[in-house]
Amino acid sequence: MPTDEEAMHAMHESFRTAWSRGDSAAAAAMWTEDGVRVGAAGDVQHGRKEIAAALDALLNGRFKGAAVKFEHGAVRMLGPELALYQGPMEIVPPGGAPPIRGYYIDVMKRVAAGKWLILESHPKLFPPPPPAK
Repeated sequence: MPTDEEAMHAMHESFRTAWSRGDSAAAAAMWTEDGVRVGAAGDVQHGRKEIAAALDALLNGRFKGAAVKFEHGAVRMLGPELALYQGPMEIVPPGGAPPIRGYYIDVMKRVAAGKWLILESHPKLFPPPPPAK
């Protein structure tokens, strides 16, 4: 059985794969049924259905065809059933546009032995760098 940290890394890798192929339903399945997502623009979704709809709008709108990259997040256990998982991310738009960098903070919940899901997520995007002079 994987360690808690390995299970969280694997879950985020599954999310990355789903997001990068534009599969909003599979990406939303990484949240608990009562999960919350606070998007980079301040939008808030409650529950998988709302989260899937928001991800669908992103993945078929602004980020259509984009891929997301994560570094392995840092894990901070808050108790036996809760943890913080956080780290840098990068959204790579199609067509060679510059990547969009950001950071995510996820509150993780153990839902079964060796299985963790996102209870609450706060992805943030950094503003683009100023133009070169």
